[in-house]
Amino acid sequence: MNVQFEEGLFLIAAARFHGERTPQAIVHLLRGRKNNQVIADAALFGTSMLYGVMQSISADDVRNRLDTLIERGWIEVHPGVKEQVCCSLVGEEELKKREKVFRYEACLNAVTSVHEKVRAVRFWKKLSLFVQTASHLAEGETLFYPVVEQRELQQEVKKVLLENSDRRMLVSQVKREITRWMEECNEEERQLILRRLSGKVRAGLTYRQLADTLHTAEGAAALHIIRLAAEQLARMESSSYPLLMKLADRRTGEAGLTRTAQQTRLLLNKGYSFEEIVHRRGLKPGTIEDHLVEIAIADPDFDIRKFVSQEKIKRIQAVMSEKGLKKIREIRLEVGDEYSFLEIRLASVRALQGGGRS
Repeated sequence: MNVQFEEGLFLIAAARFHGERTPQAIVHLLRGRKNNQVIADAALFGTSMLYGVMQSISADDVRNRLDTLIERGWIEVHPGVKEQVCCSLVGEEELKKREKVFRYEACLNAVTSVHEKVRAVRFWKKLSLFVQTASHLAEGETLFYPVVEQRELQQEVKKVLLENSDRRMLVSQVKREITRWMEECNEEERQLILRRLSGKVRAGLTYRQLADTLHTAEGAAALHIIRLAAEQLARMESSSYPLLMKLADRRTGEAGLTRTAQQTRLLLNKGYSFEEIVHRRGLKPGTIEDHLVEIAIADPDFDIRKFVSQEKIKRIQAVMSEKGLKKIREIRLEVGDEYSFLEIRLASVRALQGGGRS
């Protein structure tokens, strides 16, 4: 990974956490730790796009790279009951330099949760596989190495392909819709999309090749592909993109939820109460609360009013806005002990999603 690009990832996380999380929270975020708190923090601080970007690197190596920036004085750690990490003034200047080159902010703003990132990644993978498969089948070629090896995604793409036996028509349709999509993009973004996709005649470029071609970092090329997919999902309508819509997961789907949260979601959908779910699953109430927060993050249409009143939602969100607070305990000091931590966590999730369905 490009060193300057990588340094920027640490600096962004430190700047966004701004003394409200520990250095280890940065490690958990960048490595994509499958933990409810890490996923919730990613949404809370607007860092969901960074979740898992260093998953192929060991925790020790990620921590060592973070410590290097701390020793350099770019990231500061303040002592307390828990260490507090933030970006130093020097680090902020270095981040500005990297922002001009890699445009992290555009990527961060494209998704509000880890689940939206997962949805965008899945959409891009299915689109890539669909384009590759349709172009081969249209030429009567059935033997090729698929660009996506995930069996589940292959089956979903196959289902869409089987809905129409006219392969050449499918190729024409997907070309029209991708062209329409690219009309919303600048020239560099068009190049990212076109050069990454594979067809019968031409194989798509790897991220390293894309980075060399567009004079950027490999990681930046990968993040911006996800950004473009997420932005397309946000504006896409079935009337303009009937084929691409079939490749998109529903917004309220289970993609990205931890398996245990999916089980809780299933019981909720069957009408079980919070207490009944705790009893049936044999888990601590706090664990089920974590699941509810995870579900609320994953699904902006999930009705949190079953667990927190509309009046309390407004009060919590007003305090967050007026005081600029994100720490759950600090919000509770403002609103009072009659507000539970679950109520505050759920209301804060919705505030960060721009309201959603209360």
